[in-house]
Order: sequence, then structure tokens, then C-alpha cells
Amino acid sequence: MKLRPIIAMLFCSIIVQNAGSQNAFWMPTNGPGVSSDVRSLAVNSSGVVFAGTWNDGTIWKTTNDGGTWTQCGAIPDPNPVLSISRNSRDHLFASVYGKGMYRSTDNGTTWAKEDSGLTALTVRTSFVDKSNAVWVATESGLFRSSNNGDSWSLIKPGYFYNVYLDSSMAIAMDDGVMLYRSTDQGTSWSSHPITNLGFDGVHPDGSYIASSTTSQIFRSTDFGATWTDLHTGVSWNGDAWSVTFNPRGDIFYARSGAGILVSGDTGKTWIVMNGGLTTTSVLPLLCHPKGYLFVGTAGSGVFRTRYPTDSSATPIFFVQPGSLDFGKVKVGASDTLSVQIVNMGSHDSLRLGPIALTNGNFVFRMDAPVVPRYGYRTARVIYMPVAAGPDTGTVRISTNDPRTPVFSMPVSGQGYGLTHAPAIVRISLIPYDYTQARILWLRSTDDSAGAPDRATQYSIWRRVNGSGAPGQTARPNSVAPIPLAASGVVWDFIATVPAIGLDEYASVVPIPYTYSSPVPWYVFIVAAQTKSMQVYLSMPDSIQDPLGVTATGGKGNDQIPAGLVLK
Repeated sequence: MKLRPIIAMLFCSIIVQNAGSQNAFWMPTNGPGVSSDVRSLAVNSSGVVFAGTWNDGTIWKTTNDGGTWTQCGAIPDPNPVLSISRNSRDHLFASVYGKGMYRSTDNGTTWAKEDSGLTALTVRTSFVDKSNAVWVATESGLFRSSNNGDSWSLIKPGYFYNVYLDSSMAIAMDDGVMLYRSTDQGTSWSSHPITNLGFDGVHPDGSYIASSTTSQIFRSTDFGATWTDLHTGVSWNGDAWSVTFNPRGDIFYARSGAGILVSGDTGKTWIVMNGGLTTTSVLPLLCHPKGYLFVGTAGSGVFRTRYPTDSSATPIFFVQPGSLDFGKVKVGASDTLSVQIVNMGSHDSLRLGPIALTNGNFVFRMDAPVVPRYGYRTARVIYMPVAAGPDTGTVRISTNDPRTPVFSMPVSGQGYGLTHAPAIVRISLIPYDYTQARILWLRSTDDSAGAPDRATQYSIWRRVNGSGAPGQTARPNSVAPIPLAASGVVWDFIATVPAIGLDEYASVVPIPYTYSSPVPWYVFIVAAQTKSMQVYLSMPDSIQDPLGVTATGGKGNDQIPAGLVLK
């Protein structure tokens, strides 16, 4: 487990699509607790999983692979539980940060403090070796208990982050500057520089795995003397928290803020496997004897892989995310989202068969129909709404995966426009010529290709509030009368503009100044006329006659207009 430093842990959650997909790689367990921040995981010889929390210092357990959780007995002096380890007799050892070590000999029902000789209570990690000796890395040194935690001895002073048992039964640990290794139970140590790297774990093949603060992953096959950069095939952010391995040797990395990284070829290539997670604030990882993987999160409890990760069934097919929601897309435009089709099988290649969509507004595109072992293909789904309103559909992907011969991925989106009516954006006077105004408006949704009754033209109409309202003027026969009637209100036809599929339209119109008191307001409406002679009106908008401008039939008062007023 990585805690560098503890206070700097990233707590922000990033919502990941596909939380509910039955094809998701991860599935939520029912706990532990409510919004638990889980910092430690362990499993005993019976398959019971234990989880320790940061937020309230409680320990929970599940006997049915995460189906239900029950709270263990309370720690007498609770604090964040940063690690849990067990010996061959299933005695549990919990490191409680700032409080020391606690032991349970009854599967977590009761806990007793065991810190005789443990002069440093800031315990970060612990493990039990083959002889049942318990080792703990603290901020003041490496300690060991050879009598089941009854007493502790300082083995090496220092500020240590992690301690592990490697494949040669040697003890290996780091302090952020050097990596130390002892083959004689801590009597003597060899060391190698490990500046800017954090030692994260020991692979089943004996190699060491480390990571940097700059999002790189490294592998050493000579006990830390030299390192090879494994940063290939995927980009990620976030601090590495933990790493684990299944019996097959697949590597699973938890990087807070990035999620879970998986490599099936000892780090040569990586893929991101977040399907089903509702957060990427991932912390400890645990490989269960049944092959399931468990991961604790910052505030969202524990998740588990839906299937055992070391299964020999071939292939194992995952789509992430398992559903797509495009949100709002303008009618006549398009949007593209990507999905990854992942093959976690161990022997065969994943082959994709027929792909069908139930809604023609969505298009599925993929470069190749075969997904290699431990690999993925990126597919694109394109959404092209043709009318305002919701669109839903399903992408059905046929595969040779016996578990998922046909995967159905829901897709949805919302076509939008400005309703059938255009919308006036603004009306402004033409500079230095206040006898004209520019009207700017947005098109209606009916002005789109493929619409059943699209707009063919726009017409601009004007009325005047106040004295001197002009009478209605003639209009071309092609312009339908506006369906707006009010007692004593007369509208002037001004101009027509052809609908040619632009997003924005503008027209310059005259303003017939006639000085009066009160000052008149010129009110405008834009009407969209469709090919079937239907008329849809914008909301009225207006502009005020500026005082002081020489006007037809009026007298100026030599004032400069103070500004433009919109209503």
C-alpha cells in the first residue's frame, strides 16, 4: 500500500460510465458500511475478506464474496486502519495509524492491542512471513515480532513506506530514496538507489514492481539494481496506491484518479479496466483465492471483479463503457463517443460477428473484428439526430465468447434545436446611421436537411408602440400572413430571407423615425415559414427610437443617443 504522504490522498471521485452493465469488469459489493473509505484488505484461509476503513477506523468482513458485510468487533482505540495481515493460524494483525498494532484470534470478533516494544505507532504496512513472524514498516523504523505480536524488536531505523517478502524469502522495503534487501532476517542489508520511485510489490516471477510520481511503472529483474520503464500502451494520471497479481501473473495496478490498469504480459502492454466502477479513487487491491479481485475505494466501498481473473475460459469479453449517453446534440450535427472492446481471455482471440443497431440515428464503426489476447480495440459510435427529441437504441455485438455470445449496449441521445420558431438574439442600431437596425436570429429546427416540413424562408415584421403607428404594408404572395392578431395592432412586413441551413441569420432593416412623445419602441418578430406554408414566430423583441436624430417628419433636439436599450 502506498501512502506518500497520508494527508495528500486524492479524495475526489470521477464518475465512470457503465456502473450497472452486466458485462462490466467490476461490480459493487454491498458495503462495507455507508460511503466507506477502505484503505486495507485481507483474506483468510477460509476465503473471508476483511476490510479496514480510514474514515471511522472500523473493520468489516464478508463471507460470501462481497454479497453482504458485517462489522467486526470495535478497535478499542480506533483510527485509520492502513493494513491487515494474517498468519497461518488465521490470527489477524491490524495496523492502526498512530495507535500501533492490534491482534484478533477469533476472526475479528475481538481485538487486543499488542505493541510491547513497538516504539513507533505510525505503522503503514505489515506482512507475515513463512515462519509466522510479523513485520511492520513504520515512520520510525522496521519492526518484527517473532511471538505472534506479544513483543516487537526494532530491526532497522528509518522512515519506511512498504515492506515485502520476495520470491527468495528475502525482506525488501524502501524509504523513498533507497531500496533495502535482507536475506538473513534483517541482520544485514544490501541497498540500491530508488530516487523518485516507490516500491510497490513483488511479481510471482520474482521481479520487483515500482512506480514513479510522474505516472510511470517500472520492473526490475535484479532485486532493484536496475529498472525498466513499462510505460507503454496507455497514458494515465494519479498516484499509485497498490499492485497485486493473480496466479497467472497478470498485473493489476490501482492508481488513484486513473482507476485500474491491467497487464497480461508482465508490463509490456497495459489497458485501463474501469468498467463498472463508479469512482477512480481506487486504493487497496486483493486477489482472492477464488480468482476474484477486490478493490477498496475512497468513499464508495469495495468493488469486485464480476468473474475470476485467472479463469481459463476463452475468451472473456468486456465492453467499457457498457452504455453510451450522448446528451444533447444539435439536429443536423453529429457527435462521436468511443468504447473499448477488451479480451481478457488467456488462450484465444476474441472474434466479433454481426453488429446490429436498432436505431438508424446511431452508427457503429470498428477497424478490425478480432481482438487479441489481453488486448483491446477502440470502436466508435456516431450519433446523428434528425429531429428534436430523445433517441434511444441498442448496439448488439455478436462474439465467440461463450459467456456473452451477444452483448447489447444501450445508446441514447437527445436531438435539440430552438423549437420550430427562430430566436432573435439581438437588435442593434447600425453605427453612424440610426435609420437602420440589424436583426440577428438563430434558425429554427425545421430549417434542417431531412426535416419533414423544413423552413424555406424567414420573414421580418415590425410594429410600433406609441403614436404614429404605421399601417400594414404590402407583402409578396409567397409570404404567409403571420398568425398573430390583437385589437388595434398592425404589423408591417419588412423583408424575406431564404432559409439556407445557416445557424445564424442577419438582416438590416429600416427604422422610419417619426419623433413623438413618448418615444416609440419598434417591435420586431421573425417568422419561419415552411414549405407547407406553416408559420412559426419568434418571441417579439424591440429597440427604442434614439432621441436627437433627425427623422422623417420630425425635429431633432441635438442630443447624442445615450445607448442601446433592449427589452
